[in-house]
Amino acid sequence: IGAIETLEDITERKATEKALYESEENYRDLFESALNAIWVHDLEGNIQMANKAAAELTGYSVEELCQANVKSFLPPKSLNLAREIKVKLMEHESLHLPYEQRLIRRDGTEAICMIATNLITSDGKPKAFQNIATDISGEKRLYENLRYYLQEITRAQEEERKRIARELHDDTAQVLGSLSRQLDNFIRKKHGFAPSEVLFFKDLQAQLNRGVQSVNRFVQNLRPSLLDDLGLIPALRSLVKGLQESDGINTDLTVFGRERRFSPEVELLLFRIIQEALNNIRRHAQASEAQVVMEFAEGRI
Repeated sequence: IGAIETLEDITERKATEKALYESEENYRDLFESALNAIWVHDLEGNIQMANKAAAELTGYSVEELCQANVKSFLPPKSLNLAREIKVKLMEHESLHLPYEQRLIRRDGTEAICMIATNLITSDGKPKAFQNIATDISGEKRLYENLRYYLQEITRAQEEERKRIARELHDDTAQVLGSLSRQLDNFIRKKHGFAPSEVLFFKDLQAQLNRGVQSVNRFVQNLRPSLLDDLGLIPALRSLVKGLQESDGINTDLTVFGRERRFSPEVELLLFRIIQEALNNIRRHAQASEAQVVMEFAEGRI
């Protein structure tokens, strides 16, 4: 007899589906061609997606990664850090990104990366984690080499300071001190000097004594023995006391927190920083007072 047809305009829906498809294709292209390593894993660490850069970083193929767990390339310490990051993301805690993470490649070598991890949700529920990693192994090795060479240069400088200080103490200071004592004996044993001559000898002896004090102070500044024997804080107390006695600057040292020892290199560098600051105060600040405040905190000073 006839037919009834119902028509529905789906142009907008088709356009949306096309746009969504194109967006997914663009994301896939971006994902695959990204220079940074990207992988997505579920809440248990099973990898669902990985790009070519992730395969190059880890040494596994994309297919192998997509059948693996992150435990395949995370050592125990890094795995613990990943778990901490997971908890913070799921509890919406603040997180400093990117963070440093160490991976073990397939060949057993270590890669150092900066990683940004984001939580993927669906209908408000956590589903997976997306990780974007940048390999900084080369930069890290360069930094560590630079740090090593700086330590070696500093150590060589300090050894030279120590040698010069020892020679000044054992040679120059001893000679000046001996001259001062001989001059004192000469003045006391010889008679018949005119008052002006006695005054000249006394002034000469005072200059020699000042020279001895100056050399001793220079020796202490070159390499304070207290730093080697008792540590940073006693050496700083001596430094502060010396500034007050030699230049009349009322100097105070205040220490907060629980004192502790550091490696010789760290204590030496901290001492040199404060020593230079006090030298600048003495030379340029025209100050009547100076304060040194040391605070020992967790992981820092």
